[in-house]
Amino acid sequence: MGGFLDKISGLLKKDIKEVFSSEAVKNLTRLANTDIADLAGDKKAQKILKRIEKSPEDVNLYIQLADTYRSIEKFDKAVDVYIGVAQKYLEQQNLSQTNYFVNMALDLVPDHGPLNMFSADVDIRMGRFSEAPGKYRKAAEYFIKKGDKMTAVFLLRRIKDMNKANDKDLLNLSGLMIAENMNEESRAILNHLLDKFKNKGGVSLRDKEACLMMLLSLDKDDKYVLAELVETRIEMKEYERALVLLKKLLSSDPQNIALLKRQAFIYKMMEDYEKQANIFRTIASIYEKEGNMVYRNIFYHKVLKLFPEDIEALTVLKMEDKLRENISNKIENTDSKIKMVDLE
Repeated sequence: MGGFLDKISGLLKKDIKEVFSSEAVKNLTRLANTDIADLAGDKKAQKILKRIEKSPEDVNLYIQLADTYRSIEKFDKAVDVYIGVAQKYLEQQNLSQTNYFVNMALDLVPDHGPLNMFSADVDIRMGRFSEAPGKYRKAAEYFIKKGDKMTAVFLLRRIKDMNKANDKDLLNLSGLMIAENMNEESRAILNHLLDKFKNKGGVSLRDKEACLMMLLSLDKDDKYVLAELVETRIEMKEYERALVLLKKLLSSDPQNIALLKRQAFIYKMMEDYEKQANIFRTIASIYEKEGNMVYRNIFYHKVLKLFPEDIEALTVLKMEDKLRENISNKIENTDSKIKMVDLE
C-alpha cells in the first residue's frame, strides 16, 4: 500500500488543476498486487482472485475481494483493493465513485495522510468545499507525526487559502514555517493572529501565549511582544513566569515606572508584600529624583498601607509624631520582654 499512497501523496502536492489531468492519471499506480498465499485457506478469496485473473477489468470482482478481506480483518489488503478500484474510476473521470471507494478505505484507516489528501482533492473537484478542510487537517497531523513538515505546510496552506483555517491551524502552520526557516511568512500570519486576539473576546489565552512565544522566537528582544506576553501570563495567573520576562524588560530599563508598577502588582497577587513594598520604595525614589514629590509621597503612603510602622516612609513623610509613638511603643515592648537573667 505504501508505494501507491506515496504516489498519491506526490500527485496531490501539485497544483489542484493538475491533479486530475490526463498526464497525472497516467502516473497513478495500477491496482496493488495481492499476495494469494496470505489467504491460501480462504476458498472464497481464492475463487474471486481466479475470476479477476480472467476478467481484470471487472470492477465488481475487486469490490467483492475488498469486502472479503474486510470481513476477515485483512484491512491493509482491503485498503489496497479499495484504492485500486478508486484509481480505475478516476481514470474514467468518475469522481463520485472515486470518492466513494477512497472513503471506503478511509473508513478502515481514517487517519491516513495520503488518503485524506486524495479524498479532500476529490471533494474540491466535486464542489464539496466544506468537507475538504477537515481531511486536509487530518492529513497535516499525519505528516507532522511522520516528520514531513513541508507536506504539512502545503496542506495547512491549502486550508488557509480556502479561508477555512482556524486559530489552531494558523498557529500550527506558523510553527512549522519557523522550523523550516520561512520566517517572514510566519511573522505575517502571527501578527495577523495577534491583532485578532487583541480585538476578540473569549480568546484562548494558551493560543495567545503560543502566538507571542513564536513571535518572540523570531525576535527575542522585541519589547512589545515581551510586554504583551507578560500581560498574557498575568491574565493566566502564571505570575512566576510573568516575572521572568518582566525582569528581562527591567534589566534594560530599570527606571521604567510602568514596568515597576506591574512588578509590584504581581508581588501583590503572589502575596509577597515585602517585595511589593520594596518596589514602591524604588518608584518613590525615582519620582523624588524627578522632583515629583506628590507622587513620591503617594508611593510612600502605599508602603505605610502595607507596613504602618515603616521608618523610612514615616521619616520621608515627616510624620515625626507617629514615628516617635512607634519608637516609644517599641521601647516599652522591648522593656517588658527583658528577663531577670538579662539584668545580671
